[in-house]
Amino acid sequence: MTVKNVRSLFSLAGALALAFSTSSGATTPSPTEPTGVVNLRDAVAAALVGNPDLAAFSLEVRSRDARAVQAGLWPNPRILVELENLGGTGDRAAFEQAETTVWLSQLVPIAGKRAKQQAVAELERDVSDWAYRGRRLSILTDTTKAFIATLAAQRRVELLEELEQLAEDSLGAVRSLARAGGASMVDQTRAEVESSNVRVRRQQAEGELAANRATLAASWGSMTPEFTAVRGDLERIVPPPALARLEPGVYDNPDVARWVTELERRSAALELARARRLPDPTISLGGRHFNDSGDSALVFSFSLPLPVFDRNQGNVLAAARDLSKTRAERASAELSIRTVLRRRHADLVASYEQAVTLRRETLPAAEKTFAGTRSGHSQGFLRALDVMSAQRTLFELRAQYLSVLASYHLARADIERLTATSFDDAATGDVP
Repeated sequence: MTVKNVRSLFSLAGALALAFSTSSGATTPSPTEPTGVVNLRDAVAAALVGNPDLAAFSLEVRSRDARAVQAGLWPNPRILVELENLGGTGDRAAFEQAETTVWLSQLVPIAGKRAKQQAVAELERDVSDWAYRGRRLSILTDTTKAFIATLAAQRRVELLEELEQLAEDSLGAVRSLARAGGASMVDQTRAEVESSNVRVRRQQAEGELAANRATLAASWGSMTPEFTAVRGDLERIVPPPALARLEPGVYDNPDVARWVTELERRSAALELARARRLPDPTISLGGRHFNDSGDSALVFSFSLPLPVFDRNQGNVLAAARDLSKTRAERASAELSIRTVLRRRHADLVASYEQAVTLRRETLPAAEKTFAGTRSGHSQGFLRALDVMSAQRTLFELRAQYLSVLASYHLARADIERLTATSFDDAATGDVP
């Protein structure tokens, strides 16, 4: 079976990459180990090629394909050689009265067992293929989220470096004023504490960035990041589509779509178990040679187990219950994914609304306040600490804006994973 929207399933990487890549910058020489400045397209391509977990899933599909071939083969014939009437007494003391029979036996599967067995094996292969598709999509999503976290951490370090420089400049100005008698030692101490606090926050952000870089590199199987930085546009956000437009995509999610194949596999296993209630006959044909006369003759044998005690009733009952269990698991999986989708959609809407408010209203007002405070300080109306307070407020809002943008893109990545469709297909446009 295939997903109805399989094109969208494997175009997510391209859709997401367009949101985070730019037209200029370094290119990666190897798809398995990006170096230099990396965009999302580079990261996803490397992960899909180099992720060891995905390689294991691919090998599992190939293994199941080989088992499907094996399941369709006929059982091998058997050859049997019998020597009778030798090593006895009297005339049968030697080999003169011996009879030699060569049998060729073949077990003959009936009730379509061989075809049913092969059908079960092929459906098991198809289930493994769904697992591979699901894992592929999960790796794409995990890599995207690791990239977003790394990009946000990188931006956070840059923001704190800028704030640290401004704090150092403000501290220098306060110290100069304190020496001239224009500021108190309390003001100087507060400026020193502010500068030290920003430095500690920057060091912490650098540690978080290093951890996120390592997580991103692990996506393509690397122990040590070789890239220098990531590039993307977190501010590119689009209005979230209505939940009703996203929910049909749940059926394209491999974690849901696989259950159709799983039900077919369980049904086929039940049919095979029922077919095995009928015993398979063994037909034998051979030739017999009589040493005393030199004559030969054909012999024929037919054997059939009698299903008196074992009628495969236990396996039939187990297969029927496995089928019922699979139906319940399918309903549970769909309910779980729909629940997560609703929750992540609510997160996406909240993040989008917060980002829009911060971009259009809060940040412009804070920037205006900061500019006015700096102007008032330059004219002698306000103290340097007033400038530092306005500066801290502005940078905290910028950090909040950055966090909200990261939350938006993380929720978007989860929704694309849950619906196996590109978010841009349902979006209504960019935010100005």
